[in-house]
Amino acid sequence: MSIKGYLFKAAAKKKNTINTDIEKLSFQTLEKAKELWKPFRGKKINVSIGAVDGSLNKKEYLGFVVFAAAASSVFFNSDGKEENIESYNIDIDILKPLEYSESRVRLFMGILEMKELIKLNRERDPDILLVDGSIIGDIIRPISFTLQIEEKEKDYVEKELFPKLKENFSFTSINAKNFYNEIIKNTAPNRFPVIAGYLEYLEYLLSIEKLLSEAGEKVVAISKRSSSKIYNFDSVMPDIFIFQLANTEPGHSIPVKVTISPEKKYKFPEIFEKSFREREMNIFFAKFRSDIYKIETTMKPEYVISALEKSIINSYPFPLKLAHDSVKIDNHTMEKIISILSIHFRTGREGVD
Repeated sequence: MSIKGYLFKAAAKKKNTINTDIEKLSFQTLEKAKELWKPFRGKKINVSIGAVDGSLNKKEYLGFVVFAAAASSVFFNSDGKEENIESYNIDIDILKPLEYSESRVRLFMGILEMKELIKLNRERDPDILLVDGSIIGDIIRPISFTLQIEEKEKDYVEKELFPKLKENFSFTSINAKNFYNEIIKNTAPNRFPVIAGYLEYLEYLLSIEKLLSEAGEKVVAISKRSSSKIYNFDSVMPDIFIFQLANTEPGHSIPVKVTISPEKKYKFPEIFEKSFREREMNIFFAKFRSDIYKIETTMKPEYVISALEKSIINSYPFPLKLAHDSVKIDNHTMEKIISILSIHFRTGREGVD
């Protein structure tokens, strides 16, 4: 019998012992969720909507990684009609060594997404800017190599490199790459990934700061999954799970005003400390049809739901779905990119793939 047979046999034995609810939620918890919920069906209003999503893919070789990262934007006018703008931000490159490549490639995608949002706002001026995921999560999420950088290296990046990057900031590329040769020239080879990564991290924060400064009142961040626990339910499960299990009507939870307090994150680089600590956002959970989503915005829930009402297809805003579909970099596309680049090297998996 193959491994599949043993796995299927083990699954059959587990069938009646695995609890898909993870834990039995108490009656009190579900009642509290219902008390926090406000049934509301959006009243369609005419607004223009822009949406951006990002994608990445990569292939690891012995010693380096080839990656492709991209962001795509779509725009719907106030009549609900899509305007064919076909706007992309793309980066294809090689990272060597492999160290911190996962974190850095994700940063690249994040930078491209934020810059595409800024560009979309400047060129189309939509009433609503939709972004997939959590803006607050993007800001407070620790990046691994920021904990590895030495103080003198941090000073070098913040005082010498970052001011020049900020002065030449563009919306169509990753500017940190312009400083790679300078970093190589002035630092030890084994420190390059950490120092370059820290500069890329600062560019990412700068991109978020510019977006929020220019269009913060338009941004609506929508998360399909969330580990947030802001309502203090007596449960180990996240709020989104509890609201979904409570079987609520379409509507929204009572919004909670959130600031990025110091205890929520290790200290920001000083250049961003004041800017981000003073930011406030409303967090609430919303249900358009059947699924629950976490939403971060400065707007009121009723306005957001009404503004998005006519764009909802299969319980999700269609502009975001369209942006997601248009930017997806699948494995076939990645292999084609590698073929065009004429990269032929060993991955170390030749014997098993």
